[in-house]
Amino acid sequence: MILSAFGDVHWKDGIGRLRDARERLGQTDLALLAGDITDNNNLDGYAEVIGAIKEMSDADIVAVFGNEEYDTSHLDYRSRFRITFLEEEVKDFIVEGVKLRIVGSTGSLDRPTWWQRNNVPDIWRRYKERVNKVGSILERGDADVLILLTHYATTYATLEGEKEHAFAEMGSNLFEQVVLEKHPDLVIHAHAHNGKRHALLAKKQRSLENFKSIDADVPVYNVSIPANHGPTFFEVEGGDDGVRIRCLQ
Repeated sequence: MILSAFGDVHWKDGIGRLRDARERLGQTDLALLAGDITDNNNLDGYAEVIGAIKEMSDADIVAVFGNEEYDTSHLDYRSRFRITFLEEEVKDFIVEGVKLRIVGSTGSLDRPTWWQRNNVPDIWRRYKERVNKVGSILERGDADVLILLTHYATTYATLEGEKEHAFAEMGSNLFEQVVLEKHPDLVIHAHAHNGKRHALLAKKQRSLENFKSIDADVPVYNVSIPANHGPTFFEVEGGDDGVRIRCLQ
């Protein structure tokens, strides 16, 4: 099974990058959209990007909202587009006999942006509640693969390359604690245009005995289109010894 993942298309800015990946997108079984697909809440722009994806691929589409898809219009997005939107929600898929559980959220910031602090009175509470909500639903259950999909970074580890003083307004160390506690198989986010593409989160200081343990690390991928110059692809393979996830880019 092939997964594609990307965010920060920003409509006209990045739609060409998607079209450049036409052949690979055509092989995708599931597309994960990590927010900021449009700019300035332009629903027609969002429609153009979704239309381009559907022209290239028959894949199911799962999306979270970014900061460019305004909260006040989320119901409009849900009613207009026939894709799966997740706001602190869970969706299961079975592809090629492998059950994937996707947990999706816009994510949280450790410090709301200046605009948010001055225009959204309850933003501190909202962000805290998102962390708690995702922590309560990020469970594997009977799924073979557990994936967390967000817009904002779920760790500062993939923000390397951005301005350090802005890390708290781009991601959340509180979310990192949830990730380490729940240990999903794959974490995907966007938002960091200049960030690091990949990081491994270690639950504890590794010793020689557990250095090679799969359970020691959680892989986090920044799938921002500007950071990767295109979509990111993953291969998921099931076997007698379990399921393996490999990034193809």
